Amino acid sequence: MTEGEKDIAINPEYCDVEKNGALALNLFTVYYQSNNHSGKIYDESPNFFLVKPSVLEGHVVPTRGSDKLLLEDYIQRAKARNGYIGVSKHRNPKLGYYWLELSVMPFMMGDAVSKDNKGEFFYILTKFIEFTKQNPKIYGDLTAEMESDKDIALMLGGINNMAGRLSTSLKLYPEKMLVSYNPNWPVTDVKNLLHSLKENDQDWCEVFFEYLIYVMGKKS
Repeated sequence: MTEGEKDIAINPEYCDVEKNGALALNLFTVYYQSNNHSGKIYDESPNFFLVKPSVLEGHVVPTRGSDKLLLEDYIQRAKARNGYIGVSKHRNPKLGYYWLELSVMPFMMGDAVSKDNKGEFFYILTKFIEFTKQNPKIYGDLTAEMESDKDIALMLGGINNMAGRLSTSLKLYPEKMLVSYNPNWPVTDVKNLLHSLKENDQDWCEVFFEYLIYVMGKKS
């Protein structure tokens, strides 16, 4: 059984944005208003699920001011893109408690990249790489030297592996709920891609940034 199937098996309604309102509201209320972050409610929640921002807006009031500001920021940003709040569950195995990390979905190029959404980021990178392969006259083909250069093959393989982190979520949700990008890759979007590569320290980003500049420079 895959991780995605395990999440569905725990409680299918958690992964249905049309049905998970009461479950999500209960989980968030306990999380933000209790010092006890362990127990059945956490054990029964999936490792990742999406929830509509309207479910939480005005209904969850964290006891700490900093939590209140952060939650409100996620709610408003999710509403602005007509999207969802992604909820990732983590567990400290030694101390036995859980904590939740939030994200705004769908992920868009330009969003800050973290350990919880880097799968989405690399997934979009693979879509851009495939675009250059199918349309080499625009930016150059990023896969052109893959067979003759082992380092390039290793890098592109690493990017594909990182994108594979999204495979679990894609078993639960359609692509459009998880990532948003322009499949035609206009120049403005490519500039955002370059900026995102340059501004984060995830694996392969610095090398891929330099390689992309090299390929686009040759094309120019």
